[in-house]
Amino acid sequence: MEHVVNAQLRSIVGKKRAVRRLRAQGVIPAIAYGPGVDKPVSLALEKNSFLKLFKEITESTPLTLVVKDENGKEVLKHMAFIKMVQYDKVTDEVRHIDFYIPEAHHKMKINVSLHIVGKAIGVEKGGILEVLHHEVVVEALPDRIPETIEIDVTNLDLGDSLRVKDVKLPEGVKIDMEPEDVLITIVVPRGLEVEETTTAETSEPEVLKKGKKEEEEEK
Repeated sequence: MEHVVNAQLRSIVGKKRAVRRLRAQGVIPAIAYGPGVDKPVSLALEKNSFLKLFKEITESTPLTLVVKDENGKEVLKHMAFIKMVQYDKVTDEVRHIDFYIPEAHHKMKINVSLHIVGKAIGVEKGGILEVLHHEVVVEALPDRIPETIEIDVTNLDLGDSLRVKDVKLPEGVKIDMEPEDVLITIVVPRGLEVEETTTAETSEPEVLKKGKKEEEEEK
């Protein structure tokens, strides 16, 4: 599904006063920059329509940024990603958006969220699923960046870990971490360890008694 962000060129003259006026008019100020454009472009986004789209996307969602001038003429259309979002400290409203515009044929690095599916065998046995990384840095061409990376934990047993090298990735996508780095592990609770140890300890005297009984029978 294509996600289109419609924006209008914004003048930077009288910046602070103009920005306040824009926000009062229901507009979110923004900027687009990156190797895909010659210079940063100041933008204005219609607040309601953008916030509706914003609920459906993540940092790694590829967007089609369409920019028009004051006359409605299209001056820029390019793939873009959300680089940074500034929020109001009091109201938590979105105050400013930074868009990153990559070069089409050059690899880029971006944070991608991990989407965990399945219920681990170890959790069924009483273990605790511990996620060490909720997102990873991915390196790929812009059009190959996945919105999320699905991680199936079904086969993870007590004490098992899932490492970077275990993740199945789309062609042309690489996680920018060490192959042995642990992403998810099934922690064995202390109580569960004690229970296993106690069982082993109580079974040992039975074996010893059995051995003595056999010796008496032999006599």
